[in-house]
Amino acid sequence: MLNTIIIDDEPNAINLLKDYSSNIGKINLMASFRNAIDGMNFIESNVVDLVLLDINMPKLSGISLAKLINTKVGVIFTTAYSEYAVESYKLNAIDYLLKPIDFDRFIEAINKADNIINSAHSNDTIIIKSGYKIFQVHLNDILYLEKEGNYITYHLKGKSILVRENVGTTLDSLPNYFKQIHKSYIVPLSKIEIIEQNHVLIGSKKIPIGRSYKNEIDRFFKSDF
Repeated sequence: MLNTIIIDDEPNAINLLKDYSSNIGKINLMASFRNAIDGMNFIESNVVDLVLLDINMPKLSGISLAKLINTKVGVIFTTAYSEYAVESYKLNAIDYLLKPIDFDRFIEAINKADNIINSAHSNDTIIIKSGYKIFQVHLNDILYLEKEGNYITYHLKGKSILVRENVGTTLDSLPNYFKQIHKSYIVPLSKIEIIEQNHVLIGSKKIPIGRSYKNEIDRFFKSDF
């Protein structure tokens, strides 16, 4: 699923995009914002795949925001003005939706975003050294990491790799969507399927949430929109 936020200063436009998003299984709508600054702050502290972004907004425009955020965050512009289309594609926007936005056109844009973003994620790899062996691992294949004494076990789809390193070194080598949620566990937040009071589920694996790490999980799954 695409971790998605909406940034638009028009309440009606936000409500329409929320309604459209609720009918598409590929979207995990995390939050919505009425200004670009609040949206930017959220992007900096959360794992966001896609932004549905208006252009004409007070203080900071959508075009300006798109220049500031991480290039790995996909952008679909949603605007009533066609004159920004050329500039938007110079910023590698995934799509450019003119208001009023038809649902069919919205689906087309989301499918395009899903293909582009998931393709980019699947191509990301990391090199892991285990003894005399060197593994090239797709980040998308990592389900979770488990600390065992002086070792870290990378639990992947279909196998595990044991590495002699500490948690700090491991976190430094991984993208920021990998988070430590317990003294013994690191998880890619996008792999969490269910969150309960004291643990998360990734597949059939129940992973505890440490008390000091709970705010990190709560912030990611916050759905106050």
